[in-house]
Amino acid sequence: MNPAARHEPEAAAARPADGPQYDCQPELAVAAVLYLLSRFPARQSPALARAIVDHLQIIEGDARFGDCLRDCASRLVDEWQKYALLSCATMTANASQSH
Repeated sequence: MNPAARHEPEAAAARPADGPQYDCQPELAVAAVLYLLSRFPARQSPALARAIVDHLQIIEGDARFGDCLRDCASRLVDEWQKYALLSCATMTANASQSH
């Protein structure tokens, strides 16, 4: 990960290739998405939702995983893209109410 992305969570989420390389241990992508999913209820961050989408797409596209896991990840991508949009809209609404 480049130094600028370390301080910009949205930039880091937008480029999953800059993060951990899952070539040798693809199960790390599953572990990462499970962790990200566990953090979302507390933060409801659009960047976090986008990171979840990125990881689901990694899992979906990795032929080393079984069809069941890949299909599940594929079905969840659209849902999490919507969460990212809803989270962004909620944050915008909350910010405008506080002014």
